[in-house]
Amino acid sequence: MTLTEAKKNFLQHCALVVNLSQNTLRAYESDLDDAHRFFGRRTKLEDVRPEHLRGYIEHLRVQRQLKETTIKRRLASLKLLFIWAEREKLIEGDPFHMLNERIRLPKRLPRALDRSDRECLRKTLVLRASIDDFDVIRSKTAIHLLLDTGIRVGELVAIDLRDLSLANESLLIHGKGNRQRLVYVMQKPLYRKMEKYLAYRRRIQTSSDRLFVLANGRPIGPVKVRAELRSLCRTAGIVRHVTPHMLRHTCATQWLESGVDIRYVQKLLGHQSISTTEIYTHVSDLGLREALFKATGGFRR
Repeated sequence: MTLTEAKKNFLQHCALVVNLSQNTLRAYESDLDDAHRFFGRRTKLEDVRPEHLRGYIEHLRVQRQLKETTIKRRLASLKLLFIWAEREKLIEGDPFHMLNERIRLPKRLPRALDRSDRECLRKTLVLRASIDDFDVIRSKTAIHLLLDTGIRVGELVAIDLRDLSLANESLLIHGKGNRQRLVYVMQKPLYRKMEKYLAYRRRIQTSSDRLFVLANGRPIGPVKVRAELRSLCRTAGIVRHVTPHMLRHTCATQWLESGVDIRYVQKLLGHQSISTTEIYTHVSDLGLREALFKATGGFRR
C-alpha cells in the first residue's frame, strides 16, 4: 500500500470510527501531505525506515527551519498513521519504534490577558441601551461568553439553541472527542446580554439551529469570531494580538486566582487530564509574584 492510499484509509478511519472533528481531520491531512511530498506519494508504507524519518526531521529542522512545535506535530500525525497501519497489519513493524529521536520543545506558558487589558476589553463589551445593531449585540455576547466561560472558539460556534438553558443558567458544550460538559452563565452582565441577544435572534429569519448567527441568518464560524475579537481589542486600545484561546487562558487563570478548586477548573475547561490544567497554577503563581512586586516595591535581580 502506498502512502497516499494509507493516508486516505487512515483519515476515513479517523472520521468514521474515531469520530474526530473536521478541524482535526484537516490538520492530520495537512501534516501527512507534507510528509508525503518529502517521501514521495508512490512510496510504499512498508518501505519507510527509521533513517528515512531522520532525514525528514533534518529536512524540517535544517532546510526549512521550522519550529520544534511544528516538527513535533508533523511527526505526531505521521506516527498515528503508522500505529494504525501496524494495528491493521498493513506493515510488520512501525519504523518509529527504532527512531530514538526526541523533539525538545521550549517551555511555554499559556498567554493570558493582564488585569489592565482584561478590564479594557470588558468595558468595550458593555452594551449601551441605544444599541440596536444585531451583529454588534451578537458579537459582544459571543466574545463575552468566551471570556467568562473559557470555552474554545470551535465549541462556541457549535452551540445550538437547545444547548442553552437560561432558566438553569447553563450551557451544554460539545467538546473534543465528542465529550459533553456543562458551563454556567451565572454572572449578571453576561446573563443579561444573553437575554437581550436571544430576544433579537428571534426576529432573525434563519433555518439554522446554531445559537450564534449573522444578521443574514447564516451561522458564524471561528474565522469571523477571531476577526471580531481583533476589532474589539483595537477599539479597546489593546496593543497585543489577542486570540480566542487567550480568553480561555485568561478565564482559567482568573478562576484559580479566585480560589476555584483545580478539579472544577479541569471540568469546566473540558480537560481530559488534570496535568493539562495544572499549567495554569504556574501562571497564577507568576501573577501573584507580580502583584506582590508592585505592592511591596520589591527589586529584580
